[in-house]
Amino acid sequence: MKKTFLALSLILPSLAYAAGAQSAYQSADADLKASLNDLSALRQDIKDEQIPLAKELREVQDDLRVKRGEVARIQRLRDNSTVDLNRLNDNVKGRRDQIDYMSNLVTEYGRSLKVRVNLSEQQFFKADFDQFDAIGNNPELSKAEKLSDQLTLVSKGIERIDDLIGGFTFTGNAITPDGTFEEGVFILVGPSVVFSSNASQSAGLALDSGAFAPSVVSLGDELDQSVRSLAASHSGVVPLDATLGDALAIKREETTVIEHIKAGGIWIYPILLFAGLAACTAIFKLFEIYSIKMPQPGSLHTVLKLLNEGKDEEALAYAKSIAGPAGVMLQDAVIHSTESKELIEEVMYERMIEIQPKLERLLPFISVTAATAPLMGLLGTVTGMINTFKLITIFGTGDAKSLSGGISEALITTEFGLIVAIPSLIMHALLSRRAQGVMANMERIAVSFVNGINRKNIA
Repeated sequence: MKKTFLALSLILPSLAYAAGAQSAYQSADADLKASLNDLSALRQDIKDEQIPLAKELREVQDDLRVKRGEVARIQRLRDNSTVDLNRLNDNVKGRRDQIDYMSNLVTEYGRSLKVRVNLSEQQFFKADFDQFDAIGNNPELSKAEKLSDQLTLVSKGIERIDDLIGGFTFTGNAITPDGTFEEGVFILVGPSVVFSSNASQSAGLALDSGAFAPSVVSLGDELDQSVRSLAASHSGVVPLDATLGDALAIKREETTVIEHIKAGGIWIYPILLFAGLAACTAIFKLFEIYSIKMPQPGSLHTVLKLLNEGKDEEALAYAKSIAGPAGVMLQDAVIHSTESKELIEEVMYERMIEIQPKLERLLPFISVTAATAPLMGLLGTVTGMINTFKLITIFGTGDAKSLSGGISEALITTEFGLIVAIPSLIMHALLSRRAQGVMANMERIAVSFVNGINRKNIA
């Protein structure tokens, strides 16, 4: 009974499970068929809708392609417009730079032309130069307007070159040789400028003298008459100066010795005084020292020979015949020849000491002149430079010509100081050497006399 119940308990759940499994299988199979039907229907729907969607996609892609081409075209147009604008800006900037450059060139040309033309032409171009400066200083005008107006002066400068080649005349004022300010006719041919006065017979070259008007320099009666004829008839011989006035300017700057001395100031006169005294002293000493006669080479030998032979009177007479201080020294030596050698040396040395101051007198004055003349010249230069700096303090350094003239005058004293010192130094050296030569010759004679005397009674 128990076994039967156990078997039933095992079989019944199995049967129940098998029945449930069959039912689940049938249900799953039904669901699978339904899903397959749905998938088949969905695929058919997708197939039905795929062709319209593909057409619509192609249309969208075509429209996108068109839009991209339009965007690219617009981008190219924008880039081209940007490039054109930059190019235009660069062109505008380049034109402005050219205007600035041309304006600077024209301004520089106007300034250089104002400096380059001679003083007589400045009267002719005065109105043009004033207008040129007024245009440059007008703040209301643009650079292009200034350039356009200032080109008028450039045109006149070019016309001036043509006129200079053929020559042209104009009316102006100049300072005549007699110092009067007269109106007349200027004639320009190349770099040469001549002037003929309307009020007088003054004519000649017109030179820039640094004044407010050119100065007229006469060229002589014949050439001056040619200039007057040329001014009257505009035909004739034109005197040309190849040096452009430099030769005449140098000629005008030439001064005489007296004028050169006066330009040196007050300190030039002490220098000249010392120079005169030193020159007189040097000439006097030159005659004094070089007039001293020296004994002949055999004179000392003759005196010694007579003394050694005991002929004292004849030796003394022969010594008296010898001129100059050496003869006097030999006379004293012969008189004391019987004494000792030491005494003879003392006697001869005394004569040498006696003659030495006479030989060397006034020579120190020449030496002092050689030393003090440059110092006095330097003192004059320093004084002149002080005065020049005073002028700089008052008038400034604008006029370099006047300053160079003051410095040149200040250096004149140094020039004369050296002119006096160098010859004085040379003369002092020559005269001192000659005096030392005389003393050395006397010393040699004295030594030879003492060594050559041979007397038995001399100790």
